[in-house]
Amino acid sequence: MRYDDPNVAASAVVGIISAILLFVIIVLLQTWFYHAEEDERFRKVYSQPYQELQKVDNEQLERLGSFGWISEGDGVVHIPIERAMKLVAEEAE
Repeated sequence: MRYDDPNVAASAVVGIISAILLFVIIVLLQTWFYHAEEDERFRKVYSQPYQELQKVDNEQLERLGSFGWISEGDGVVHIPIERAMKLVAEEAE
């Protein structure tokens, strides 16, 4: 064997180890990226209150706790939910 010939076995081992190491690095970077992406999504989207939804919730809660007309011409009204539950309980007795 001459000294200027390449060592095929050593080159193959270095190549295989390099490929495995590259694969592990890619998987770790992809995992880190997805974790960082989910953290940003939570920070920017999920943790922020949705104002329209809160507005609708507040309107519904206000309507559930108040008196008002549903159809004034037909004489149909809505009453607070607590009062309605008491009336239903009284009717059941």
